[in-house]
Amino acid sequence: MEQSRKKFLKNFLIGATSVPILIEACKKSTVSGSGSGSGSGSGSSSCIVSPEETEGPYPYPSGEINNPLQRVDITEGQTGLPLGLTFQIVNTNNSCTVVSGARVDIWHCNKDGYYSGYANQAGYLGTLSYTGSTWLRGYQVAGSDGKVQFTTIYPGWYTGRATHIHIEVYVNNVLKKTTQVTFLETISDAVHVTSLYSVHGVNTMRNASDGVFSDSVSNEIVTLTGNTSSGYTGTFTIGVAL
Repeated sequence: MEQSRKKFLKNFLIGATSVPILIEACKKSTVSGSGSGSGSGSGSSSCIVSPEETEGPYPYPSGEINNPLQRVDITEGQTGLPLGLTFQIVNTNNSCTVVSGARVDIWHCNKDGYYSGYANQAGYLGTLSYTGSTWLRGYQVAGSDGKVQFTTIYPGWYTGRATHIHIEVYVNNVLKKTTQVTFLETISDAVHVTSLYSVHGVNTMRNASDGVFSDSVSNEIVTLTGNTSSGYTGTFTIGVAL
């Protein structure tokens, strides 16, 4: 598994620049500031502000801005199907020009639905504690192209939520966007019946019924390429109004 993950990371970093941007910036002039399902969805050419969502559970214990884990590979020994993600930050108040120097933090649960850094988490394996652990969380600083890259694993799930990843974007150390992203359920369902995930099985919470995504999911789906054998990659644009 470790050798496979390293091969995936190498291929992802080499090939990341060739992955198409799935939400192109500003071929149309429409700009939405509502962040609640307005504008067009993933794959659109509209320039929109990404939906604002709750920070949700389990950010870095002392506050996400204090997270010292600047890294591309956030797996830190966690097993799961490889997932390579590229996020591009754009300014919707300036024709969706890219935002260099933005800090992008992500965190998500492991294949079994638990987060690092916290105690007494209820789940299908029982109540578990992972205080002191730092897996599946980290940040990167956007380059001149406004992009950051992460290598991780496909998230598992826990009761009451669709499969998701938490994101915060800081510009000049000021929080400018708190959001979450999800995936097509056909892909999540396929992943969650593979060998590493099958004990927990398919997530019963659908995106449309999820309390976070139900009103804006068309703007929060990361379109992926790949398969359940080698893993997936995806690119997603996050619009912030600066």
